[in-house]
Parts: sequence; structure tokens; C-alpha cells
Amino acid sequence: MLSDSERRTVHELESALLADEAFTRAVLPAVTRLQRLSAPVVVGVGADGSGASALDWAAAEAAGQRRPLRIVHAYHLPMAVVDPFGVALTADCLSAQQAAAAQLLDVALARVRSVAPGVRASASVVRGSPHRVLLRESRGAHLLVLGARRRARRHGLVQAPLHLRVATSACCPVTVVHPSRDAGADRLPPRVVVGIDGLEHSDAAIGFAFRAAARRGIPVTAVHAWTADCPADLEAVTAPLVTTESGAHALVDGAVARWRELYPDVPVTTEVVRRDPVSALVTGSADAALVVVGSRGSRGGLATLFGSVGRAVIDVAAGPVAVVPRGTGSSPPAAHRWASG
Repeated sequence: MLSDSERRTVHELESALLADEAFTRAVLPAVTRLQRLSAPVVVGVGADGSGASALDWAAAEAAGQRRPLRIVHAYHLPMAVVDPFGVALTADCLSAQQAAAAQLLDVALARVRSVAPGVRASASVVRGSPHRVLLRESRGAHLLVLGARRRARRHGLVQAPLHLRVATSACCPVTVVHPSRDAGADRLPPRVVVGIDGLEHSDAAIGFAFRAAARRGIPVTAVHAWTADCPADLEAVTAPLVTTESGAHALVDGAVARWRELYPDVPVTTEVVRRDPVSALVTGSADAALVVVGSRGSRGGLATLFGSVGRAVIDVAAGPVAVVPRGTGSSPPAAHRWASG
């Protein structure tokens, strides 16, 4: 164990090195890479029972990526801790809530150990609103996994569901997992489906899809939906449909070209369909192990969130949906394949 004087010496050396700009510039890239390699898969669990499928999926994903798993439960106390009669709640009552949260995490850890025994798992109860806690967790996470209950479509909602708000604002990719459905007897071999719209944020989603497919040893299907060109003038002059369709094929081929080279062992199929993007991706999700969509972020506000393709796909897709923010870094091909099945 170091003495006080030795600790001061170490601290002085660290300060001197960090003050050296040349040293910092040389070391920072390596530190950043190490941080990314050790970043955990984070899964949020709630008390409503909607997170069991998400927990199983996150545990399998952490095992496949050989990353630690962090289980988080947001513990949100009311602003004024009083009962309806104006009497302050006792410490025993608060302790009971905290004990319930701790028990929830104990159950979650036990489930992870049964699903993926080799995963290094930890669990934390974090004070704060679930939205803020999860966004804060996303800053240091490699992937954030959330559960969501399927719900009927409603119009005029004041606030989007938690998983949608987090998926639009998180700093890392977010996978939304609905409760498992019974697999059909005639289910096709699984694949990873990725939506391509030709915009900048698509590239991060494509890279995420190829990495996920490489780990699982399954193919990628790149889907691009196109529609006829709008009239360019009052005389309703438009490009021929064959020209528009040809351009759509060229767009998809160009978007996946770099990733084909990085992942030569991943089979790739392109689907260029004349329909709206939501129905194209939802149809493709029927036999997909994962559907991947890109995200522009939340700069457009709630109007952008409620009108986004990603939001609609999350609502009705048959399986897990990953929302990948623009700027998510690419990585070299995976050295191993998905091991959890």
C-alpha cells in the first residue's frame, strides 16, 4: 500500500503528464479505444414487468460481444413525500420502496446468471427520473437496451413513451425489445434488416447491422423504399419510373459497398421496393433477428419524434429494433461470431 508521500508523488507525476499537450494527444486515442472496448451493455428494468425480454436480450448481447452487463433501475421519489392526508411518509415506508427496488435487481441478476452465466453483470438502483437516468447511462454505454409494451396507437398524446424519448436522445445505440412472441413453425432463417434512406445517418446504422450480423453468423438485408418523383413543374414532368428505380438501386449498392468489403463473410441482400419506408421495414421484420434504423437525433423536437420512421417501426415491428444515432463510430470486423444462439 502506498504511503501519503508516495500518493502525492504519483499525483504530481499524473498532473505533469496530463499537462503535457503532446503526451495527451498521443495517449488520448488509445484511452478512447480502451474505453469503448470496456463500455458495458446497459439494460433498464422497471417494476411493471415489461423488461424481462429486454433483460434476456441484453444478457445474450453482452455475452456475444464479450462485454459487461449493467442493470439499472431508476428510483424516482416524488417531490413532496407525503400521503393524501398531508402526513409525511415514514422512513419505514421509504425503506420498503428501496427494498422492493433492491429485490427487483436481485431477481434480474439471477435471471441473467441463468441466461448467460459467463457475463460479468452488475446492478444499480439510481435515484432520478427514468428518462434522465437512462440518458446519463447512455453516455458511457456501448449499447442501451429497453423493454416496451405493445400498445394501441393513440392520437394527440402529450408525451411520447419513455423508450421512444430515450431512443431519440441517447448518446449510444438503443435497442427496444418487446415481449417475446411464440415462434411460428414455418419461421424463416433469421437475418438483420437495416433501413437505408441515403442520408448521412444511415451509414452508422448500416455498420451496426453488419457488426450484429457478423456476431450472429446471419445475413444482412438492406431495405430501401422509394416512390415516384414529384412533378418538377406545373406541366407535371417527372423522371421515368425506371430511372427513379435505377437510382434507388445505385443508392443502396453504394451505401453497403464499404461494409461488404469490411465484412466479406456476411451475406448481403438488397431489397428496393416501391412503397413507404415504415411498411417496408415492418414487413421485413417478420423474420428478422433485429431491425436497425438510423436516427437524426432530437433536434427537431417532438414533431420530428412523432413523425419519424423509427418511431412507427418500433411500435409495430415483429422483433427488437435498434435505433442508431448519427456519428456512432465504426469498428473493424468482429473477431468472433455470436455465441449465444
